Amino acid sequence: MSRPVLPPDVLESLQHGHKIEAIKRLREATGLGLKEAKDMVDAHERGGAGTGWSPRVMTDASLPAQVVQALHAGDKLEAIKLLREHTRIGLKQAKERIDSLSQPGGRGLAPGEVPRTAGRIGTWLAMAALAALALGWLLLRDPG
Repeated sequence: MSRPVLPPDVLESLQHGHKIEAIKRLREATGLGLKEAKDMVDAHERGGAGTGWSPRVMTDASLPAQVVQALHAGDKLEAIKLLREHTRIGLKQAKERIDSLSQPGGRGLAPGEVPRTAGRIGTWLAMAALAALALGWLLLRDPG
């Protein structure tokens, strides 16, 4: 069985017997919740199989401020570079994460989720059609 892949600073904390520090560092690096980070560290200590850590787990709020700033500035390459430095993930994973955040709506989509479209246009068109029908009815009705 393979162990979960953990960032080097997390492994260093574990080697020194600082499990809580390792969990804290893993959460900072990945944006994982407390339970998920603890489960990964426990799996690593047991030598059991794990899923590894993934940038897809992170939410927008968990991204480093520099990555968010680079995204808002439209500099995807810098955002990928900064994300890799912060999380120690591979180039492909970082690019996929940044690309998912660059999609409409400004956030990554869940698997199978479809981007929302602006439904206001359809609503306005329906209202305009109803108004035209009502106006036509008023103008064309028999006054007598």
